[in-house]
Amino acid sequence: MVNLEAEDRKQLITLLKELPELATERSRQQILELAGLKQVIPMINLSGASFVAVSEIVSYLSNYGRLTYDHEALGLFLNTLKSLTGAQQQEFLDMLLTKYDMMTPIAILPAINEWRGGKTTSDVLEKIIGENTLRPISFLQQGLQVARSVAYIGVITSQERWSGTGFLVAEDLLLTNNHVLPSSNLLADTIFRFNYEENFQGEAQPTDEYRPKPNGAFHTNQALDYTLVQLGGEPGKKWGWLPLASKAINIGSRVNIIQHPSGQPKQISLQNNFVQYVGGNVVQYITSTLQGSSGSPVFNDGWQIVALHHAGGNIPEPTTQQHYFRNEGIKMESILADLPLELVDLLKAATITSF
Repeated sequence: MVNLEAEDRKQLITLLKELPELATERSRQQILELAGLKQVIPMINLSGASFVAVSEIVSYLSNYGRLTYDHEALGLFLNTLKSLTGAQQQEFLDMLLTKYDMMTPIAILPAINEWRGGKTTSDVLEKIIGENTLRPISFLQQGLQVARSVAYIGVITSQERWSGTGFLVAEDLLLTNNHVLPSSNLLADTIFRFNYEENFQGEAQPTDEYRPKPNGAFHTNQALDYTLVQLGGEPGKKWGWLPLASKAINIGSRVNIIQHPSGQPKQISLQNNFVQYVGGNVVQYITSTLQGSSGSPVFNDGWQIVALHHAGGNIPEPTTQQHYFRNEGIKMESILADLPLELVDLLKAATITSF
């Protein structure tokens, strides 16, 4: 249960009632579903004016309490809404999440100005209707296997905390975004949690946590938004790792992203996941992600990594400067080309022995 102070509650409702994503009953329902709160929807009156509906949502979720040990219901809702607000509003939501210990805030994305999906609705519909989406059942089995290497990242400083996603690329090397883990100074209080997921009945599974290796490898690049960090305990022996290589990806193909959206248990996006642009150092695609998905592996349909997911919004195509509503990942070939030779050699060795 979250007992919001009167002023915090007032500011929160004032912020939320202005969000266009909470303007209609249907959109309110969609946001709650996205936050993993589908089970509470029948209990809340989502109709009526924004102020009334938002007040109902905040009141119900505040009183609902925790869905898990780490997650207040209201915290899941606010963490999901962070990606729909500006920097100042995100800071306020982070303050509430931390002040009331609702859950760990997700890492704030790097500033990207604009983006959009297909130019028209018919562009997307034609693709959905015209493509054969049949896959062998082993596609799911392999997806579960590669998902083992994906981890939740929790970062704590003296003043704040945030979360993101990462994945093993060698027995003890993990790749994530620079904006999730920008400095080696943060390593002392950073945890990497594997198997943070739920079974089909919604039951939490046993997790396994690791820490960075003392004086281990750490390499980061802000421009390409990636960080490679060495972990203690060799987690890949238990959870496996994902080999990195330069893999071509074409416009119109599909990508699958295994992630910890909004700091939630592990999830995957499989539908409406089309590549819209490949150029410069990036791949741009339409698929479901949230903040907290930063640092996730972007797979092709052969479960090979083609990019490191890092952002979304109204973003420009690097080579045309036209703006579209899309998600974006850094091409793996660009990251591999930037790595120091000693780390490239380690990754090549890991590829030979990968799970």
